[in-house]
Amino acid sequence: MAKIDTVIFDKTGTLTYGEPKLASITALKNNSDENLLLLAAIAEKFSEHPFGKAIVKAAEEKGLSIPDPESFESISGMGIRVKTSGKNIFVGRPKQLFGLNISYSDEIEKIIKEQSQQGRNVVMIGIENEVAGLLAFEDKIRPESKKSIENLHKLGIKTIMVTGDSKAVAERIAKSLDINEVYAEVMPQEKVEIVKRLQLGGHKVIFVGDGVNDGPALVTADVGVAMGLTGTDVAIETAEVGLLSDDLLKIPYLISISKKAINTIWQNVAFSLSILSMAVILTIPGILTPVTGALLHELSSIPVIMNSARLITYKPED
Repeated sequence: MAKIDTVIFDKTGTLTYGEPKLASITALKNNSDENLLLLAAIAEKFSEHPFGKAIVKAAEEKGLSIPDPESFESISGMGIRVKTSGKNIFVGRPKQLFGLNISYSDEIEKIIKEQSQQGRNVVMIGIENEVAGLLAFEDKIRPESKKSIENLHKLGIKTIMVTGDSKAVAERIAKSLDINEVYAEVMPQEKVEIVKRLQLGGHKVIFVGDGVNDGPALVTADVGVAMGLTGTDVAIETAEVGLLSDDLLKIPYLISISKKAINTIWQNVAFSLSILSMAVILTIPGILTPVTGALLHELSSIPVIMNSARLITYKPED
């Protein structure tokens, strides 16, 4: 921990609360807003993803009855495909659904861009091979995120954000938090590749995340840090450190106190070796006897204990 020089943050649920709220609905192809929301809610009914929960919550608030899907398939890194009323329904981010041969027009691309510029994440709903509409979500940044990034920079730590969100949304948030580097539209496996690439470059890396998709990156990093309150079981179990209060300010504190602890250890080692060396020198001419030597050895433990005890009240500078 004391050698860490790079901290990678997942965005949703880590730098942000991970509790997105539905901000707008754009229905296409003669679909109504209500029908579009219902289709999305059917697809996401059993989802643990923050966007899925937000969709279901929005549908329930409108009093919609959400039946179970006839079939369900989670397509890794793409989205969700379900069947309801004999139709295939796809739910995922625009770029991901494009990979499933669901094309969309320049007009839809324009809507996505406009929503992204407002800092919103867009989820696309597809019926068979056509785009049925778009759902836009807003997620609040944790108030301590900016201060945590600021404190890391004071320690000389490089900060990176990785997210599956669009480039426009990612860059907007990274700029507001003054993050050094950002990777947008990242697939789960790409998070691991980013960590490995940094490690091959000689960097010591912390990865901070909360979701199931963060598990491999948490294991790969030199130190994995999981959000303890909002994090998934997979993230918490694979990480070395769990933030029980989800307070990101604990990360720069953890690095800072680790550096301080290592410095204290070396101070104690240097002091102890000095005392032992002095004792050996004084023993040769007979100045120290076995009794006085043993007494000196025991008394030398007191400064070491007192020096170590200073860590109990250690507080890094703001």
